[in-house]
Amino acid sequence: DKGVRTCVDCAKKDDPSIGESKTCQGCGEAIDKAWVIGLGNTWHSSCFKCTECSRVIDPKEKFFKVEVDGKHVPKCGDCKVTKGIAGLDVKEKVCAGCEKEIESAWVVALNKHWHHDCFKCSHCDRKIDSKEQFLTNLGNPVCMGCNNDHFRSKCAVCSKPIAGTSLIYKESSFHHACVNCYVCDEAFKVGDHENIRIVNGKDFKHADCKK
Repeated sequence: DKGVRTCVDCAKKDDPSIGESKTCQGCGEAIDKAWVIGLGNTWHSSCFKCTECSRVIDPKEKFFKVEVDGKHVPKCGDCKVTKGIAGLDVKEKVCAGCEKEIESAWVVALNKHWHHDCFKCSHCDRKIDSKEQFLTNLGNPVCMGCNNDHFRSKCAVCSKPIAGTSLIYKESSFHHACVNCYVCDEAFKVGDHENIRIVNGKDFKHADCKK
């Protein structure tokens, strides 16, 4: 939907019949000067806001029309996408973080509903934005920083987290590129995984390297 922001003086140039006495659809009070036209009604600029997150909506941005208590009100694009579906009774939702009732805006993640402030990393307690990437540990959200620092295996050579396949010997893990064949001295590649052998109880080598 679209709206138009205007003032009395400018509106009269296009339609001289427009009067100065208007009522705001949001608060029900009189509009003295500037107003927003949206959803077929007039609003104070500060009253034309999202019914979910209460953010003031610029009439030029994309928003949606929803019905609340028999009235058509705007819902911002972010809430329409990330905070649930219009018409659902949010009072029936319980936050998976604090286990308290959710009254307005929420995040849906891991097939659960969360208050925005309760959707946070289970390790560092940092709030996770609903648009950022995260992983899970034991069913709880974990931010990418903590996943790299605390839950991924670290290379015994460079000490950096290992993503994907790795070389493992006893209790140590290695990036392929951090270990060289002890025969030809070339670094291993991920594609070499099936062609790597351990000899002397500690050294890695290509299966076809002879010594």
